[in-house]
Amino acid sequence: MRQVTPDRKEIIQAEYKRLMLQAAERVILRRGFRSATMDEIAHEARFSKATLYKYFKNKGEILLGIILQYFEEVRTRVLEIQKADYEPEEKIKLIIESILDIQSQKENISRMFLQDKSLREFLHRFFAPAKKENNREFQQALRVFKSKRQDIFEAGCQVIKEGIERGKFIKKSPESILNYIWAVVEGLVHTRYWREKKFTPREEADEVFGFLMAGIAYRPIPKGEEK
Repeated sequence: MRQVTPDRKEIIQAEYKRLMLQAAERVILRRGFRSATMDEIAHEARFSKATLYKYFKNKGEILLGIILQYFEEVRTRVLEIQKADYEPEEKIKLIIESILDIQSQKENISRMFLQDKSLREFLHRFFAPAKKENNREFQQALRVFKSKRQDIFEAGCQVIKEGIERGKFIKKSPESILNYIWAVVEGLVHTRYWREKKFTPREEADEVFGFLMAGIAYRPIPKGEEK
């Protein structure tokens, strides 16, 4: 099957959209979501307001774009690692480090979501919709989000399966193992907001990986093997 590659127009449009979302992040951080305006975002991105509206109808769509861009960055990194020529355990460590690294770059935006009640409600609506959404753009964003999340999950499961087959990981459900790893990483992301001591993503990944591979159960050293 012939692989379809994006044409020049699509590449330019994707770049314009990326620049607009980056500008929106900066404006929202400075002004807050409620106070930020489309005029300010267009000015920050160095585009006309008319051009901005060609890509985003309102701030709600911009917010959806910021969330989806985050997951696209995670998806791209995870797929690159999954396909790379590394040992399975090294892939797991690199995936953890990549997620922590991307999250650290978005830390101020994440903090804003935690502090702003209206944005927390928006996130809850997005990640755990209680009823069918009538908004067409929102429905489309949900479909894209689920697709990206599924790609990330499947790539992670493939790495776990590879590790099981090579005798690197325990013989358990890859989905269950990945869910526990994901829960640990997400928990670590949230705790960094109130921890006094800061670590680099690599330092955090090394520590988390060590715990995941060894567990926290104490194992007495047999006599004669003490150092």
